[in-house]
Amino acid sequence: MDESAIKGLKLLQLNEIGAYSRKPRIPWTKISVEGYDTRLREYTVKLVLEKHFASCGKITHIYVPRDFERGILKSVAFMCIKGEGGEEKALLLSGTDAGGWTAIVKPALWQKEIMDPWLPGMPKLETHRVRVTGYDTCVPKIDIQMALCEHFSSCGEVTQVVVLPSGSGSIYLQGERCEDKALKINGCIMGGMNLVVESVLMKPEDLKKRKGRAIITPTGPTGYTSLSCLCKAYELKKKKMEMEMEMEMGEKKKKKKMKIELMKVEKVLKKHMENKKKMDMSTKKRMEMESLEMALF
Repeated sequence: MDESAIKGLKLLQLNEIGAYSRKPRIPWTKISVEGYDTRLREYTVKLVLEKHFASCGKITHIYVPRDFERGILKSVAFMCIKGEGGEEKALLLSGTDAGGWTAIVKPALWQKEIMDPWLPGMPKLETHRVRVTGYDTCVPKIDIQMALCEHFSSCGEVTQVVVLPSGSGSIYLQGERCEDKALKINGCIMGGMNLVVESVLMKPEDLKKRKGRAIITPTGPTGYTSLSCLCKAYELKKKKMEMEMEMEMGEKKKKKKMKIELMKVEKVLKKHMENKKKMDMSTKKRMEMESLEMALF
């Protein structure tokens, strides 16, 4: 056997070994879904589709095109499902009720004519995030996401709902004053549970970007005054009283009375400063834990 034949045989053997060692590819399929109300929000449709087709396999991607000129969704959405027999299982769901509308399912490829056109003149909307706790953690994750999405839909467009195993979630919103509206829901009941809605602390680089925006009033929509605002208020009150004391040096009685009042103010200020320090440390620790959990999640 000549040298070239030996080399060819070795290559054939290596290809055979590679074929046996190669992991089998998991089949996946693309389907199109029609029948939903095109006036719905994009993320709402995505959650409904994710829940309705969960039994078909792992849903890796959902694409819901928009009609930007009319301000509604287009009538067909696309899904990518990974798993054995995903297409057959999905097609069996054609004609079934998907929560108030009938799903029409077809095998499909991505269609260029249905995709969102690139519009360079479209304004980029700022996305805001609020933290939510207090919901029923015994409910399946997808049901929590759908409930929170519906609950916060009046605040603006919900673009994402992240639910963590620890029992805290994040709502991502777009729209005018959406964050302020979301904070007003604090204490509202959802599924028999009281929701706690909090504003997420911004990073220093994010604060620079937000510089110049309108400041929310000290007594916020949740009905309580923040410790930061209390401390500032008492510091201003203290300075004002010190100036008044200097102006009224001749009046001993008034000076004595004001000294007593000043001591009281300093005592209250010290108490608020201590509480603020404890709360800041607790909040920082909690946010670090949540950031780590979100990174692992």
